[in-house]
Amino acid sequence: MKGSILIALLEKASLLVVLFLLISKLKAFKKIFEKDKYEIEDLIIISLIFTFLAIFGTYNGIVYMGSIVNTRVIAIVSSGILFGPIVSIPAGILAGVHRYLIDIGGITSIPCFLSSILAGILSGFLHGKIKKGYIELYGIIVGMISESFTMLLIYFMSKPHTMALDIIQTIYMPLLSGQIAIGFVVSIVEGIEKDKREIEARNKAEIRALQRQINPHFLFNSLNTIASFIRFDPNKARKLIINLSTYLRHNLESNENLISIEKEINQVKSYVEIVKARFGDLLNIEYDIDDIDIKIPSLIIQPLVENAVIHGILEGEEKGCVKISIKKINDKVRISVIDDGIGINQKIIDDLYNDKMPQNKIGLYNVHLRLKLFYEDGLKIKKLSKGTAIEFDVRG
Repeated sequence: MKGSILIALLEKASLLVVLFLLISKLKAFKKIFEKDKYEIEDLIIISLIFTFLAIFGTYNGIVYMGSIVNTRVIAIVSSGILFGPIVSIPAGILAGVHRYLIDIGGITSIPCFLSSILAGILSGFLHGKIKKGYIELYGIIVGMISESFTMLLIYFMSKPHTMALDIIQTIYMPLLSGQIAIGFVVSIVEGIEKDKREIEARNKAEIRALQRQINPHFLFNSLNTIASFIRFDPNKARKLIINLSTYLRHNLESNENLISIEKEINQVKSYVEIVKARFGDLLNIEYDIDDIDIKIPSLIIQPLVENAVIHGILEGEEKGCVKISIKKINDKVRISVIDDGIGINQKIIDDLYNDKMPQNKIGLYNVHLRLKLFYEDGLKIKKLSKGTAIEFDVRG
């Protein structure tokens, strides 16, 4: 009998792990698990998730002589070890109360109620006190201690005593063995964190790559433009030198993941002043910017403006306008760069959406890729009857 219960319980524990894995893959919950710092609302949601898993474990349990052999403690302990007492104590109380209410007067209902609360308190207390690499092991140990406490309570509280002893002898070892599932739950969350770190590392590498892509032709042409202004408009030349130094400093020094949008706009304006000085009336730039205080990825707008200027307006060899728009829309901020130039080739759009780097569009592709890494959604590009509209949304 003990062997069949062990196999059945391991199956139930595996189902619990798979269910948590599926939940962790859902977009809304994955965003929460990926956070470096949890808000109270996040912890409430996480607690409800593990409460659901604990209650599911009870309903999915194996009935043996009035007891329910289940995976409830696995969910409670996992929540505490990973997310702390704010998550695990409510989960332990709610799951424990549920266990008591579905079997009021049952031979193990009170011991299971009390041990559920203990599991929440003990695992929550250990959160943050365990070294990386040992969390799975300590989680399994806490689960075993919690189930051992259950057996102890059954021994002293459950009547008749002979039936209590039979229950303990039959279910104790399967319950201890099932706690290995805690290690798998912990590994799933740690895997999410590892993926996030890898994404951040890739993102930083891409930022550095973009910083190294200062077009030597742009620098050469800018210096020539400044040199020409020195002869007949020294004040203008002085302003252009300041613009160029601002542009270069932002490209070379910006190594933060997120910067203020004001800083990014200053970078754009420095670039714009330099190209306008070179091309004069051929280029008109319009700004439609709301007063917004948010942080965005570094070097995310200027490459879009540069793309609009070079490939949209200048390649057409006619006068053109680039409009830069930053507008608050509900809980998001929409950033748009629209030009009335020659328009983008549809193949470039298709290649971008298929994660293929379009030829001579490394800056555009880089921005698209980094936006996807930060926000999961990249650029939205639309070919207009005259020109191109490129936009993206960030959370305000």
